[in-house]
Amino acid sequence: MKKALLITAIAAITIGAAQVTYAAPTTPDMARQIQKQQTNPTKEQMRKQFEERLQLTDKQKEKAKKLHEKGRAEMEPVMKQIKAKHIEIKTIEQNTPAGEEKEKKIEQLRTEMRALDKQAKDLRKKNSEDFEKILNKNQKAELDKMKAEGRAKFEREHKARPPFQGLGSPNLFVKPMLAPQAGR
Repeated sequence: MKKALLITAIAAITIGAAQVTYAAPTTPDMARQIQKQQTNPTKEQMRKQFEERLQLTDKQKEKAKKLHEKGRAEMEPVMKQIKAKHIEIKTIEQNTPAGEEKEKKIEQLRTEMRALDKQAKDLRKKNSEDFEKILNKNQKAELDKMKAEGRAKFEREHKARPPFQGLGSPNLFVKPMLAPQAGR
């Protein structure tokens, strides 16, 4: 009897878990996200597609790998500094009382972050130029075509936002007009 009860309980738990696992997405956003996860290629697959489309030789692949590793090594300390500045700003915002000194510290950190962001952008540009140097004319043309396709896809999927209207309503700070009262 106990054994039958135990088997029934395990079966019920298993069926319940299966129903939770295979439950349909509850919102369209969740359905879109699940589909995107299933259709998106891995980084390795994307790299292979990239190499195949550009028709890179083995020698070019090796050079590209070395350039990539070198670029990551150069970028890592910059990104760590940017992350540290973000953390420092959050700490100041949370732990320092409001005042002019707090704002000065935060603005100084943001200025330093802008300089680091520019440094990271320059490194990315240099790395991209170094990669393009190992390509022949046909490969460069194909790369330009791939970049244009990527830009078009981005613009298609990321619509521009309308200008900021302020806290949700352009008439937020306008006093409402009082209705005229009858009989006066």
